[in-house]
Amino acid sequence: MPRKRILVKSIDTSISYQVIGIDLAKHLVSACLITDAGEIFGIDRLTYDDLLKSAERMSPTLFCMEPCPEVHYLAEKLQGYGHHTKVIDGAAVKEYIKTHFGGQKTDLNDAQAIAFLSLDTNLPEITPKNTSNSVLSSIQAVREQFRKEYIQSFVSLKGICQRWGLPISKGVMNKNKVEELVSESKKIPQEVKDWLLELLQSCRELQKRLNKISKYLKEYADNDEICQKIMSVPGIGPITATRLKATIGDIQRFEKPKSIVAYYGLVPKSKATGHNEKKGGITRRGDRVARSLLIEGAGVVLNLAAKGFLRSKPLNKWIEKKRKLKMPWGKLCCALAAKMLRIVRAILIQGTSFNAKIAGVARCSLPKESRNNVMGNNKLSEIPSPNGSVYIH
Repeated sequence: MPRKRILVKSIDTSISYQVIGIDLAKHLVSACLITDAGEIFGIDRLTYDDLLKSAERMSPTLFCMEPCPEVHYLAEKLQGYGHHTKVIDGAAVKEYIKTHFGGQKTDLNDAQAIAFLSLDTNLPEITPKNTSNSVLSSIQAVREQFRKEYIQSFVSLKGICQRWGLPISKGVMNKNKVEELVSESKKIPQEVKDWLLELLQSCRELQKRLNKISKYLKEYADNDEICQKIMSVPGIGPITATRLKATIGDIQRFEKPKSIVAYYGLVPKSKATGHNEKKGGITRRGDRVARSLLIEGAGVVLNLAAKGFLRSKPLNKWIEKKRKLKMPWGKLCCALAAKMLRIVRAILIQGTSFNAKIAGVARCSLPKESRNNVMGNNKLSEIPSPNGSVYIH
């Protein structure tokens, strides 16, 4: 395939293209077009309207992009015109620029890197969200922003109080109690008190918004069949369930249980040189908020198990086995969060709810016929039990 790139100003819709790589910006895009004959055309600046108008007149083509806020909207539009879309991880594009373009990062180089990387069938791709999942993701993003503002404001208020000799303990989160301490303090000047009380009022407003948006997500989860199935798993509530629904998309794209765990960055890093292999920390890939919520839920499940309130005997046995290995608390939480994700995948594929009697059943405990079948297709989570439930590994 020739390396020379021919610069053009617009897309020739009469030509059949193998792939079109797009580097997205706020108002303009850069595009690299590879024809079926192997010719490479580059467009330095192209508006979104011109891109969509050209796409509407073109024959079905593969459009490839990097993940960014516009990618979901653009992918939905292109798919509506009959095209295929593919989203490539930005880390892969960065490495391609480093090795093939000597680190010369330009919009056209990025577009060409995206186009060539899309031809690699072994490269993992990111699935764009549909409209319903985008709605959930947007609401979750607003909630996360409110939560950050609330925490930052409250921590800032405590820090200012400490500056004037009024330390407020970490456990004090009641805003009425804080207001009482600030108002009665003789160490804080009155003009500072006034603004501290204004900041406290802002925290109250943020708390009301958080409660309102959390109530909406709870009502949504209570009326959604998928969220109800996800919430049947211990440690998962409406906030986590709606987040998982928004980020999982089509559950069938996760062929193996480990695939969904890797998608959320809960698998350990593997470092091997020669015959020495070491496992590091988790990869932390995928959705950060969903991963954080899952680990938090896993901590709740561990506390329930420690107090004897966890009803699932197989999960209790699994947790007790890990405890005997003297795993650190954080590592155990990550391992249990990965286990919860495997269970979520299994119940969504089968369309059932969580079964406390069989959740966590190992492969060796399965009937012999089912175990032989599993060895062949490596889909343990899809093997039904005699009573119609699902064996979950």
